Amino acid sequence: MGRRRPLNRRYPPPVELSNAKSDLAEGTIKKDSSKASSVNNALAGYDPNDLVGIEYVGLSGISKECQDAVLRFVQYGNRITRAAVLSSSNNHCFLLTMDGGDMVAVKSGFASGYGGEGPRRFSYVLQVLDSHGTEIEEYNVAQELLDRLDNSALTKIDLEMLDSSRPCRPSRWHDYVFDRHFENAQKGTLWQEEFPQVVPFALIDSRIIDLALSFWDSPDNNLLLGYRRLEDIVRKKTGLDQHGTKLFSQAFNPSGGALTWDDIDDDGERAGRMQLFTGTYAAHRNRRAHIEMSGHAGELLSEFLLLNHLYRLEKDSIQKELRNDAPS
Repeated sequence: MGRRRPLNRRYPPPVELSNAKSDLAEGTIKKDSSKASSVNNALAGYDPNDLVGIEYVGLSGISKECQDAVLRFVQYGNRITRAAVLSSSNNHCFLLTMDGGDMVAVKSGFASGYGGEGPRRFSYVLQVLDSHGTEIEEYNVAQELLDRLDNSALTKIDLEMLDSSRPCRPSRWHDYVFDRHFENAQKGTLWQEEFPQVVPFALIDSRIIDLALSFWDSPDNNLLLGYRRLEDIVRKKTGLDQHGTKLFSQAFNPSGGALTWDDIDDDGERAGRMQLFTGTYAAHRNRRAHIEMSGHAGELLSEFLLLNHLYRLEKDSIQKELRNDAPS
C-alpha cells in the first residue's frame, strides 16, 4: 500500500502467448502466427482432459461482476497471496493464487487505456489487492488465452507456459491505478467505496439472530425490537421494574447494582460498561422510539452492531452475589 508509483511510461504493444518458447525479452513470449485462432475457435483442438481444474468467477465484459467476485474473496477472509494480471492489448484478467495454493481465474471484465468503468474497477481491484499484501505481477498473453479463460477452459499447457514465462519489466501495473484510489488507500477510505455493507453473522448474539437475518427488510423496526428485547431480558434477570436508561443505570451500577462482571475488579471499568448501555439508549433508542427515522445503510448497520455489543456484554454479566469474591 505504501509503494511509490512509477512514472507513466509508454510501452510497446503486448506480445501474445502461444505454444511457443519464451522470448528472451522479459514479459513477452513469441507467437507462432499460424496457430492464431478466432474467439469462436478458442477451444479448437483441445481435449477436455487437457483442461485444468480451477475455479472461474466473474462475467466476461462486465466489470462490476468481475470486481465484486474479487471483493467477495477479500470480504469473506480468503487470503489472496498472488495475483497474475493477464493482459492482451487493453483487456485484462486475473489469475489469483489463494492461501493454500488453490487458483481462481477472474474473467476479462477489466480494461485500461480510457476513462470508463472497466479501467476504474480494474484500478480499484489492483489497489485493494496491493493494500491486502497480495504480490502482483503482469504478463502479456495472447487474446486466445483470454478467450479460453472467459470460456472457463484454461489448459494445463496455458498454466505451464505462464509458470515458465517472465512478468513484464519494468513493472507497470501501478500505472493502471488511479491517483484517487491510491490516495484513498493511504487515508483508509478505499474500502468504503465498493465493499458491501453486510451483517457479520458470526459475531451476532444468538438472541437477536432473527433480527440480523431480516435486518435489511426493516432496519428501523428491527432495531426497536432489539432495544425492547434487551430491556425485557435485563428486567427478567434483575426483577427491576424500570425502562431505558434508568433500568441499566440501576442494573449495572458499580455501587449497589444487581449485575456485574466476574472478570472485572475495577469499579471504573464497570461504570464504563454501564455507561455504554445508558449512552446507547440515550443517543439512539430514545430518539428512534419517538421519531420515524431513516439513515444510510452504514449508519443503520453500525447501530445494530453497537446494540449487538450490548447483548454480548449482558450475556457475560452475572448476579452480583454470584461473584467469586462476593462475601458469604
